[in-house]
Amino acid sequence: MKNILFASLLFLFAACGANNEQTGKAETESMATAEKKYACPMQCEGEKTYAEAGKCPVCKMDLQEVAMAETDSTEHNH
Repeated sequence: MKNILFASLLFLFAACGANNEQTGKAETESMATAEKKYACPMQCEGEKTYAEAGKCPVCKMDLQEVAMAETDSTEHNH
């Protein structure tokens, strides 16, 4: 009887752990495919961003990737 209970608990913990790994992989992949934004490092046009890397139309400096802040609090896993 103890062996069956132990095996059941072991299976339960293994199944729950695998689910967390799959969720973490899915979140990482979705973040990698998120839209990147680029902006002028001198902020010639204020907070304006561009969808593609290139040069600033005002100062001609290379646009730099902007770190996007996570604003949606529904994606947190507590």
